[in-house]
Amino acid sequence: MSDSLLERAADEFRRQYGIPAAFCVRAPGRVNLLGEHTDYNGLPVLPMAIDRCIAIAARPRDGRRVRAVGLDWGHEIESFELAPAIPKHPQGHWMNYIKAGMQGILAKLCPDEREGMTGCDMVIAGNIPAEAGLSSSSALVVASAMTLLHVHHRTVGRLTLAEWMAEAEWYVGTRGGGMDQAVCLLGQPDHALQIDFFPLRAQPVSWPKEYAVVLCDSGVRAKKSESALRAYNFRSAECRLAARLLNQALARNGWESQFQRLGDLLRPPFHFSYTEIRDLAESALRDTYRYSELVQALGEESRVIEILRDCSIPGDPGDSGPRFHCGKRYRHVAREALRVVKSRELLDRGEMEAFGELMLEGHASARDDFEISCPPLDQLVRIAMESGAVGARLTGAGFGGCTVNVVRRDQVKEFLAAVRSHPGLPPSITHPGMIFPVNAAPAAAYYPIS
Repeated sequence: MSDSLLERAADEFRRQYGIPAAFCVRAPGRVNLLGEHTDYNGLPVLPMAIDRCIAIAARPRDGRRVRAVGLDWGHEIESFELAPAIPKHPQGHWMNYIKAGMQGILAKLCPDEREGMTGCDMVIAGNIPAEAGLSSSSALVVASAMTLLHVHHRTVGRLTLAEWMAEAEWYVGTRGGGMDQAVCLLGQPDHALQIDFFPLRAQPVSWPKEYAVVLCDSGVRAKKSESALRAYNFRSAECRLAARLLNQALARNGWESQFQRLGDLLRPPFHFSYTEIRDLAESALRDTYRYSELVQALGEESRVIEILRDCSIPGDPGDSGPRFHCGKRYRHVAREALRVVKSRELLDRGEMEAFGELMLEGHASARDDFEISCPPLDQLVRIAMESGAVGARLTGAGFGGCTVNVVRRDQVKEFLAAVRSHPGLPPSITHPGMIFPVNAAPAAAYYPIS
């Protein structure tokens, strides 16, 4: 076992528990190149697994207790009992992601199978910057689930496990889609993935070897226990409300069938094209609605309240509460999906300047229509383009985190120097290590202890 991160976890395991670990799991983070907030709308994304990872060293133990040490969160042992409904740690605590992954496995087993499950001891190490939009949380969820499966010598297909883990992560309060879990479990070296949903499927997309991916960390943290979590879930609710409004518009034009997500329009009985989905969203929705206007448009207040509560938002905010930007949100989602589809053709042909233009369009859309950017991210995109990038945009859920930048591989050193010395560099970037290249990495896997 030559990987330093795995060795760090295994060495600490022996120190903490006095015996060697039985195996290790490594799960990669990801960078999303295009397709922001499209996954839970049933539309495609274009992420890449990266060589920043979560590593777990583990060993089975008697009883149902799970013990874990997180090296990036102190060295104290935390623990819980395996159960169908595991009580949560405080919102935002790292242990909740371990609980999410393991409870997600337990939820899919029959009662007799759950009864026979035993716990394990774990040590977790990682080098994915936390709360930086690189999916450190989903990597921990996936790695924890894989740990429990390996302890019990169980195998689950990767597509199936990705779907299970997308649902399992709702435990922590984020009403997201399935991109992060899927790319963690399906990533390939030298490739991005086009991932489609409902049903989940993934197609590798070759990444041109002449170009590198460089991340610039804004230093702004979108904490999942605070306002960023509420803002994320609110946008999920706005998209679901927009789908209900579009159902009403289609019904007025003679369509009897209903759909749940915008991506359902690609499938029977609708068979819309991506362009038709974009045009429908832009023609049938207003940018902004008051609460009473939504209730009137949908004909029943309980429909609105159901969606809000399902997205962890208290019902009935009233007209004095926040506005619902349904049209703006779906305009971004529909156009972003079209950008993902176009991008695959451009990557296949090596047309990276055109790909970079799509990245810039995606950032502008995320900033203006989905409203998930912030001034340091906008500033980093401008600096990247001035420093020689062919494309740049925010990556991940937004509200902080990183920008992703595409740079000619033979110009990476010059790009890094130019960005780090730029007079407009946001003050939140405190050291050069917050700007770094990444490579496409393999999917999550098990590793023996040597």
